Parts: sequence; C-alpha cells; structure tokens
Amino acid sequence: MKNKLVYILIVFTSIFYKSQTISLDELSQCENGPNCPDYKYLKDTNNRLNKFIGIWKGTYTDGRIYEFHFVKKENDGGWFNEKFWDKLIGRFIVKDNIGNIIYTSMNNNDLNSMSGYYFDKDLKKYKLSYTANADCNDGGYIYLSFPDPNNLNQMKLVFMQDMDIITSCPTGYKTVIPDAKAIILTKQ
Repeated sequence: MKNKLVYILIVFTSIFYKSQTISLDELSQCENGPNCPDYKYLKDTNNRLNKFIGIWKGTYTDGRIYEFHFVKKENDGGWFNEKFWDKLIGRFIVKDNIGNIIYTSMNNNDLNSMSGYYFDKDLKKYKLSYTANADCNDGGYIYLSFPDPNNLNQMKLVFMQDMDIITSCPTGYKTVIPDAKAIILTKQ
C-alpha cells in the first residue's frame, strides 16, 4: 500500500511539474498572449539561444564601434521568483572611431543589462529589453536575427526605442544604439 502511494505521488508530481514547463518555441507560437499556457519555467529545449552566445562586433555608419557580449542564463529567477526562464543577458561597449569608450555596460549586474524574452512567431528574431539612459528615454527593445540563416557568424541587431515623452534630456542627445537602424555584427 505504501509503495502504491509513493508511486502515485511520483507520477502526479512529474505530470504537475511537466505541465509547468514550456519551451521558448511554445511561448513564441502563442505570442506570449492570453492563450499561452501558464508556466513556472520557460525552457530553451531546442537550444535556439546558443547561436547568439559569444562576442559580436560591428561598426555603425557614423563610425561608432560596438562590441556585444551575450551569455545564456538557464533557469533564471523571474519576478519575485514566480517564473523562471532560459534567456540571454547582454552587455556591451561602444567606442568612437578612434577607440575612446563612449558607453559601457560591461560592469552592470544582470538586472541592469539587456535581458531576453522570447522569439517572434517565426522563431527568427529574439527580443531583449534594454535601457541605457532612462532620463533620456534611451531604452526599448533589441531584436537579434540572422540575415542569412546559413551564416551564423553575421547577426543583425535592431534597437526600437520606447515612445515615452521625456523633457529632461539635453538637446542633441543621441541614443547609445541608433533607433530603428540595423547594425550588422560579426562573431569573434
């Protein structure tokens, strides 16, 4: 009798736990909307994030040089530890055309770095939140993708700025990452 109870408890627990874990693919297909299943753990079951991991460099048309560092965090604690997920965390350095550092987030902790969410429905673009200077509305979303899916050494990064109204920013302020412009990055 005791063995049957333990067996039933193990089966129930495994079914319950499994229903609490969904894949990044599954969340992306329901577009993180109200029709998505409830979950406790969002898992990168197909290792889709792995192709983004590493150091990526590129130069924007105005001469600014970008170096992005992306790492994968697994089972990372969510809001008040209610949800956990596998995601990318990104940090970066921006230099002017002669090598002077304009901006760096390399010493930021994970909470103050670029933080990943999920893929688009086609599983081609990965979305991360990003803030460099909240006082100047220098924040929004970063989208990562590969222009040629057969070349995982060239990645496209696009920043889409939030549409908040800010009145305290100095005249002539330029966002750290150009808004709505693609930067092509090469894996190092």
